[in-house]
Amino acid sequence: MVVSPHLDDAVLSVGAAIWQATRAGHTVRVLTVLAGDEASDVLVGPWHRQSGFRTAGEAARARAAEDDAACRIVGARAQRLPYLDQDFERELDEDEVLRAVTDAVGDSDDVLLPGFPLANEDHRWLARLCERLEVPARIGYYAEQPYTVWERTSPAVAEPERGWEHLASSAAAQAVKLRACRAYKSQIPLLGGMRIVLGVLSYEARLGGESVCWS
Repeated sequence: MVVSPHLDDAVLSVGAAIWQATRAGHTVRVLTVLAGDEASDVLVGPWHRQSGFRTAGEAARARAAEDDAACRIVGARAQRLPYLDQDFERELDEDEVLRAVTDAVGDSDDVLLPGFPLANEDHRWLARLCERLEVPARIGYYAEQPYTVWERTSPAVAEPERGWEHLASSAAAQAVKLRACRAYKSQIPLLGGMRIVLGVLSYEARLGGESVCWS
């Protein structure tokens, strides 16, 4: 399972690894924790307003459809929890969210969580919350994109003590990741367009692949 704060983080960060794992016969699930409530009529904040959405429900439905398309491309199963992200006024019950994540993880063998650079407030919140996660799975962390590129350093350099490694990906896997990222049509323009995605792929190619570490 790859735990994703928002509807796009998992594919942007480890989409090539997900595709290669599914091609090897593994089942990969992408759990988005802050996927939004599709029934909500709460007005959106600045980020989603720039995407052309008016309410939380409208944004959640449209972005879920994008996420379904991206996950199909990389071969993952999409799962979502109905919590709102920082673009909305919210009060999250952390114990409730943690129980929901724990239940969703279930009997997964491996769980990847956001781990570097945690520059986004929602990412930091979720990473801190998941420090309390008690599951039998092996716990790992992934370098979040495009935030790692924006930091202009690799996690292996910034945090060598954590044992970050690069997951080699084929040209085919990189092409699949590129196609999957295109599915997030409402979000990619706000991040800087496909130029940003191409920058991520170029960065990962130079480094030797997407970055993960294991606890």
